[in-house]
Amino acid sequence: MFTATIETFFIISGLFTIAILLKRFIPLLRKVLIPNSILAGFIGFIIGPNLLNLVQIDVEFLGKIIYHLMAIGFIALSLRKIEQNGNKSYFGAGLIIVGTYLFQGIIGVSFGFIIHLFDKNFSPAIGYIIPLGFGQGPGQAFSIDHQWELLGLHSGSSVGLAIAAAGFGWATIGGIIILNWLLIKWKKAKNNVLVEKKAIEVKDYEFPDMDGMTIQLVIIGMIYLLTYTFLIFLEKLLSPLGNFGQTFSTVLWGFHFVIGAIFGMMFRDFYNKLKEKNFARENYLNNFLLIRIAGGVFDFMVTASISAVVLAKIQQEFWGIFTLTFIAGILTYLFIMSITKKTFTKHEVENRIAFYGMLTGTISTGMALLREVDPALESGAAENLVLGSGISMAIGIPLIAILDLPSLSISTGNNIYNLIGLGLMLLYGLLLFIAGKLFLRKSRNS
Repeated sequence: MFTATIETFFIISGLFTIAILLKRFIPLLRKVLIPNSILAGFIGFIIGPNLLNLVQIDVEFLGKIIYHLMAIGFIALSLRKIEQNGNKSYFGAGLIIVGTYLFQGIIGVSFGFIIHLFDKNFSPAIGYIIPLGFGQGPGQAFSIDHQWELLGLHSGSSVGLAIAAAGFGWATIGGIIILNWLLIKWKKAKNNVLVEKKAIEVKDYEFPDMDGMTIQLVIIGMIYLLTYTFLIFLEKLLSPLGNFGQTFSTVLWGFHFVIGAIFGMMFRDFYNKLKEKNFARENYLNNFLLIRIAGGVFDFMVTASISAVVLAKIQQEFWGIFTLTFIAGILTYLFIMSITKKTFTKHEVENRIAFYGMLTGTISTGMALLREVDPALESGAAENLVLGSGISMAIGIPLIAILDLPSLSISTGNNIYNLIGLGLMLLYGLLLFIAGKLFLRKSRNS
């Protein structure tokens, strides 16, 4: 176990080194917007078991790494202090995020059933992974699909990573094309010019008894331990319920990162109350270090996720996945461009490209695209992504419950559960559409 961990660390570090050197010495790569983590992942995909087979990559172990890194990253983000200014656009951002998840889920399951008519081996439940792979990223897609694989979905974890990799393709290659197109329109319409990136000075915190980074890691580790213990307790509590209890506990294990983030926010609130009453005097939680931890964790997770895709495992579903992700990519672009234009009257370009990058890749790809038009992050689009994601967790709770239905479909072999899930997504989508209309009307009148 220890040897595998060290070997995996060496491999991912080596992939990053190659990616950095390629961008350093190849001018074209410096001009093209592609994060090092994504480039490193595609290098691993090429030199790994898929094509050249130059490096022996333990895909199963990479999957475990991805699973745990996702929880660690989200716990780190949940511990940050975010200044809220009551901006109404945050609620609109939350509606956009959940609305896009629903749209992607409806498209995915609908076309999943159509593909199933021609290929009986293709499960319509795969359509539910579109909003996870596109809208949430490789960690969530792997996490949920791995649990579904245990329930009977063929090569579930590889399917999830393949869909997430397709999402990264739309976010990076598609994002670069869309970014340049929007910039041309933006400059012509308003005679705008891009501003230079500003240097940022960051105050770090050090304590006499322990290094600041160590404190952040200890707190994250304790919260993850609490999360793991809580999930084990729930698993034992649900075990007497038979098949339903087993299925539901499997889904909960797939959403360990959400539960970890909730515990992280609860700890943050509790710690703030202790500080208000002078029980805690030191400010041990450091936003800068927490963001650095989350950034590093997500970089390694993205590289591991792309490297872990094994084409041989998804040969049975390859054309179905290709068709599904191609249709989903085009329709997601049209949906996001339309809904962001209606929601944001100011900084339209910044919000459009940021939400597109996040809802096809991850929040890191959204931020990477955003910084090309808003280097100093002054437009408010970055806050819309972060705080909108927090609001979407509350609005999107019904979606977590709906994800239990494909689990039942996979474990029982009955597609009626997938149809029920599709119907519930349509119903909830209608409710969000009405809520969005009311929100826009209220925003324009205020």
